[in-house]
Amino acid sequence: MSRIIMYIILALALFSLSYAIFLRYNRGLARNSRGQQFRRYLVASLLASLPSTISLESSWAMAVIAVTAVLWMVTYNILYDKTHRKSSPDYDNHMDIAFGIYLFGWLSCLGAIMAGCGVAGTVVMTIVEVLLLVLPLVQIMYYLIYKVCVDANGMQVVQETNYNEVIEYIKSFKSYKVVMITMATLLAVAMMTIANIQISGNNLLTPHSTHEWAALAVVVALLIFFSIYIWKISHGLFVRTGIVILYNDILEYRKSNKAYKEGRAQRLKSLAVSQPEAPVPHPHTIVMVIGESACRDYMDLYRKQDFPTTPWQSDMNAGDDRFILFSQAYSCAMQTVPSLERALTECNQYNDKDFVTACSIVDIAHKAGYRVHWYSNQGHLGCADTPVTLVAETSDVAKWTKQELNKVQYDQSLLEFMDELNPEVNNLLVLHLKGNHFNYSNRYPEYYAQANGLASGDDVVTYKNSIHYNDHILKSIYDYARQKLNMAAMVYFSDHGAIPYMRRSPRFLGFGMVRIPLWVWLSEEYATIHSDVFQALKDNKDKSFTNDLIYELMCGLMCIQSEHYDTTASIASNQYRYTKEMMTTYDGRIKLTDDKEG
Repeated sequence: MSRIIMYIILALALFSLSYAIFLRYNRGLARNSRGQQFRRYLVASLLASLPSTISLESSWAMAVIAVTAVLWMVTYNILYDKTHRKSSPDYDNHMDIAFGIYLFGWLSCLGAIMAGCGVAGTVVMTIVEVLLLVLPLVQIMYYLIYKVCVDANGMQVVQETNYNEVIEYIKSFKSYKVVMITMATLLAVAMMTIANIQISGNNLLTPHSTHEWAALAVVVALLIFFSIYIWKISHGLFVRTGIVILYNDILEYRKSNKAYKEGRAQRLKSLAVSQPEAPVPHPHTIVMVIGESACRDYMDLYRKQDFPTTPWQSDMNAGDDRFILFSQAYSCAMQTVPSLERALTECNQYNDKDFVTACSIVDIAHKAGYRVHWYSNQGHLGCADTPVTLVAETSDVAKWTKQELNKVQYDQSLLEFMDELNPEVNNLLVLHLKGNHFNYSNRYPEYYAQANGLASGDDVVTYKNSIHYNDHILKSIYDYARQKLNMAAMVYFSDHGAIPYMRRSPRFLGFGMVRIPLWVWLSEEYATIHSDVFQALKDNKDKSFTNDLIYELMCGLMCIQSEHYDTTASIASNQYRYTKEMMTTYDGRIKLTDDKEG
């Protein structure tokens, strides 16, 4: 068989396997994601198949290389899928597959070069392969023991475990099991060593012809390329695999958690909060709902749409004068974390306070005597979620659906948590929705779309459908809290907006990324007792607002007095001082006055 035919067969086999794994063990994939990975894996397979075709390494050595690469391709994907398929509508672990493909090429290059190094080459190859196999095999063992893939809790335990605890853990197993595992490990290493002894083929380190020199140059060039692309510390493929991302996320969380706790302990010592008059004179609940990627441009509450995307909110706005809709609300950033780390604390674009040392809504609520419940359908301990998590975990109760493996992760799953609140005490309830996050078609159940006559279509259509479902969730929260939790006030806002017909980007691509909904509902009792707050909200409803001032809004609704509450930044106060000319978004880089359509 010619080398060209071998190359084509190997490349097609590698590509077919990788793409099949991607399609089978990832869920809720958008069309552009499928197309992107198709191209990525095809290019990767063509490159990764070159070294072994050039060097003609022994079949046994190639078998070890192939097993190592395939284990990286499948382990995290399969175990994550088996753990989350019943509960999560979407996940995408494509980087593990890409890493496995390029790892095949990198090991093939290394094996071709080590063929000319005798015993040293055999030892190097075996050590490298053993080290690479450790992580997939440990994940498999973890799953066999605990019946779930390694998650945030498991990784946190791993990072906090010392050597003595590891030894004690091993001793907890029966002796025969330890012996069997040890023997199996030694046997596997021995077989890998024997396979690597058989590395022969072309000795690329001693070229004798122009052809062999060219082969050596190609393999060395590929080794250098693969090494940089795979192992680069900042953005290499290895650091973007699922298990390594999880490790780094937990590491970052632990560091941030320590700094945040130290800062919180210091500020709570000096935090003085008074509440001269409660929102209502009996146990009550204040509800804050944080939306995700909701842009008011696609809500008929704000602009006429081709079908009613917000039927309940529109009815409330038309029929209840205590439902105050803000027409000029913007997010302070285009991503969740930079937006919410300001919205949830007293730091904002207009002061010089730092997140780590700033008071949060939870801190203020606790000082005012509220029991805080925080329920989220978002991430928990990812680096991208850490600041939000740090605030949330200071609540009396904090739960995330992603940790509840039997909960389907549509936003309706959050409603079940509301049964945990005690209506006989003062509560602050925070609900963090998945809302209208891309991929939009995964934000609502199929049965809901059918029951409500929602059409299928492109991203704009499915985005509007998700807004319709979001409206249903808001109504459900409102109905439950009014009926069972003595709700005094409810606030809804989004972390940022979205432009559904454009690919998501960290760059500012237009004001659709930051135009958000904001409304406040007050109970009749609250509006009567605090007519000044009610009037201020109505007077300010058409004034400009950025969501990094949500902290001040919530302080105003809870009737707080504190040195850590600036009444002139609260849209619930008649002292609110901000005008559109004073306000910005995107970390102060974009002026709201530049929005000619908002």
